[in-house]
Amino acid sequence: MSLGSADLARLLALGAPILCVDTCTLLDVVRDVTRASVQLGNANACLSLLRKAETGTALVVLIADQVRLELANNLPVVEQEAFDALLKFQSQAQRIDAIANAFGAGGALQMQHLHHHVPRTRAVFDRWTACAQSVTPDQTVTARAFQRVNGPRTPARPGKESMKDCVIVETYLDAATQLRSAGLSSPIVFASSNTKDFHASGSSHLASDISADFGALQIEYAPNFGAAKHLLGL
Repeated sequence: MSLGSADLARLLALGAPILCVDTCTLLDVVRDVTRASVQLGNANACLSLLRKAETGTALVVLIADQVRLELANNLPVVEQEAFDALLKFQSQAQRIDAIANAFGAGGALQMQHLHHHVPRTRAVFDRWTACAQSVTPDQTVTARAFQRVNGPRTPARPGKESMKDCVIVETYLDAATQLRSAGLSSPIVFASSNTKDFHASGSSHLASDISADFGALQIEYAPNFGAAKHLLGL
């Protein structure tokens, strides 16, 4: 079982909403801020949920061991890409400002406050991983993940290396099964911004197989922090 007896008893006694985080969702905290998909509402929701989680009582964040491994492997690249993109944006803004001033704009462009944006987001990322409770799968979870790959069942796809993704999903399904079987009625939300893996092809809805898996355990799916905050009732 993914949750030990002591952790299970503690979570039941707490009765708080549960947020299960995917790798991409936490990497989004640090990811390139110049992307059009980055929205202020989601950033505010990210910070709001983090403050709730850090109280130790208002929100429980579960993080699968596989997610921690993937974060360690991918964070340096994502962090560097965010830094490079921000430098490119600042260079473009300075060029535009210089041209505008040449045509008589006469304004002064201020961007010093952006210089430390990436370190600030990294600090928030570190707070998320520090307050999250690790979930370690047992061999039965790994076996079910292998069956999911062979299915293939979402998030597995034919011709795609999906074992790691399936381990993450099965880890959270196992933890949710324990919690629901023990009587937890609080919201459980799985957050993953990788909608391509979880939505039906050409749709904005969950694929039917993963929807059935989540539905059986009353797990809600959130593609971003804003949706997660709403579904958690926070």
